[in-house]
Amino acid sequence: MYKITSSKYIYRGKVFNLRNDNVIVSGTDQILSRETIEHPGSVAIIPIDDDDNVYMVSQYRHPAGKVLMEIPAGTLNKGESSFDCAKRELREEIGMLPNTLISLGQFYLAPGYSSEKMYVFLGKDLDYLPLSQDDDENISVHIVPLVSLMQQINNGDIVDMKTIASLLLFSQRNDVV
Repeated sequence: MYKITSSKYIYRGKVFNLRNDNVIVSGTDQILSRETIEHPGSVAIIPIDDDDNVYMVSQYRHPAGKVLMEIPAGTLNKGESSFDCAKRELREEIGMLPNTLISLGQFYLAPGYSSEKMYVFLGKDLDYLPLSQDDDENISVHIVPLVSLMQQINNGDIVDMKTIASLLLFSQRNDVV
């Protein structure tokens, strides 16, 4: 276990903060430096229609240097519940309101350096009710048969980890199909 002896913010941004902590390793006098990205949390949604098609989005991801195919996702606003965030993000990204949202679980995206926890939902009973996309997003929507998604992952066509992990969580739930 670590005990924080000091903290200093290196960067404060719109979406995340970068903090440097000095920590003491329990039972020793050893002091280590740890950098942490503070993130408010996020949601990912598997929107599925009555014909078992999943609404996927593709968008340019600058750190990856290319366009990635993903499930819709987004960052929690201050004071916003993961449930409300999931509904808002689906309306912004694919123009659909899920009348049924089922929690599939949650996970940390990169716990070695980030506090970001992602909440995963299945969105069903979709109605067309769009919101404007964020100004910095250029999203294309694709309707993909559920049965082909695992093959696309195996082929390396889908390489986004939140999509892969979320589909794995979904595949283990026999009670939500």
